[in-house]
Parts: sequence; C-alpha cells; structure tokens
Amino acid sequence: TAIGLLIDEGKLSLDTRVVDVFKDKVSLLNAIKLKNLTIRHLLTMMSGVSFNESGAISGNDWVSGYIDSPLHFNPGTKFEYNSMNSYMLSAVVSEITGSSMEEYLKKKLFTPLGISDYIWEKCPKGITKGGWGLFMLPEDVAKIGQLYLNRGLWEGHRILSAEWVNDAT
Repeated sequence: TAIGLLIDEGKLSLDTRVVDVFKDKVSLLNAIKLKNLTIRHLLTMMSGVSFNESGAISGNDWVSGYIDSPLHFNPGTKFEYNSMNSYMLSAVVSEITGSSMEEYLKKKLFTPLGISDYIWEKCPKGITKGGWGLFMLPEDVAKIGQLYLNRGLWEGHRILSAEWVNDAT
C-alpha cells in the first residue's frame, strides 16, 4: 500500500530500479549485479536475491546485507518467496520519503482510516520491518481490506487510486 501511495504521488514506478533508489549505498559490482532488479520484482517476490533471512536478523544493516547477497536467478524469471523483499520495499519508502514506512502510513493511511492502536517492529537501523512485525486490531485490518474492496475510497475520500488497487489485487 505504501508503494502504491508513492506511485500515486509520482515518486516511484513499478519499473524503478532498486539500485537507483539506493545509489549511494550500492557498490559498482552490486550495481551491475542488481541492474535489472525493480520495485515490481520485490512486490511479486521475483527478485532472485538469495538471502539468508536468519542471518540478516543477527546483523545491524539489513539493506546492505540484502544488496550484498548473490542472485539465485535473474530478477523477474521465477517466483521465490523472500520476506526480505518486503523489508526492502519498506527501506525504499524510507529512502524516498525520509521517514519510516510506519510514519508515512500513519499520515497517509492509518489516520484517515481511524487506525491508531498498533505496533510495528523496526530493524536495528530504524527501518520498519515491512512484511512482518505489525500488530494491529482485527477490525483495523478489516478497514484496510474494505479500502481495497472500495477501490481506494474511504468514506467518500480517495486514499488510493483505483489503478493501484487493480494492480495490487
């Protein structure tokens, strides 16, 4: 949803390359290795990044650990679930907005939907974990589901574009 909001704001596209978002953090060798990795690949779990998730949890810089990881296959050629893809999407949101994904979504999604009682875990660098670690009331999760059922509208107000809802679902 945060990625969809950024796309709706014109700050990102599905074809944005991950190395372009993190250009200051990517070595030349990694830029070559990950040159075809896009936001779309992270969202669809087709990154190809071979990543030891338990190893990342013990380190302090999960973004660098991900970027330094080898490729298992070329991005976009195969599905392979990797929850660190979701974490990287959260890191993308932080990089583009200058705030955590939790702070961004609080302003753009949670407050407009009346969601205030939640906890979202962060990594050692303060980046919202993204794909896990969110604790929220069931009725608040249902509000997000209803937003998607309403094609991005909440109580008559546009939160997400219908185009993003179609793409996401």
